[in-house]
Amino acid sequence: FREDLMFRINTFEIPLPSLHERSEDVPLLAAHLLKRCLPHVRLGDDLFTPAAVAMLQGHSWPGNVRELANVVEHASILCDKLPIGAEHLPSKLDPKHAREPRVKTFGPITLREIEMQAIHDALRRNDGHKPKTAEELGISLKTLYNKLNQEQSLERSA
Repeated sequence: FREDLMFRINTFEIPLPSLHERSEDVPLLAAHLLKRCLPHVRLGDDLFTPAAVAMLQGHSWPGNVRELANVVEHASILCDKLPIGAEHLPSKLDPKHAREPRVKTFGPITLREIEMQAIHDALRRNDGHKPKTAEELGISLKTLYNKLNQEQSLERSA
């Protein structure tokens, strides 16, 4: 069998609802992801406090399962002893610390700022679901990701 002769025979999509649409699955999925970080834990144990579960279920999860995995890993590093509490979760999950993208409402405004405001407004309307957002905006999903990544790069360099 030669590697250079490998071909993709069939490609198909398996549609799955976003994590935001299945918030009831978040606690069990978070427990599974925690077990990957801390293999000694048992799924029947109290792994998260009720406040932490509420924060996890209340987040929109624009990054879907990959974002949840990162959040759980973050919490597992900060937590000395189970259960993981709200204080171990990143502040971006706390609605009190959520920050809205800011666009100047006075003086000159750039086309880029208007564009990013439109993107963030559409993301909010679509509960962070990027494929729906891209469709609503009439752009490809790749273009949406590129614009969001450019914004993050600009924020980091500022």
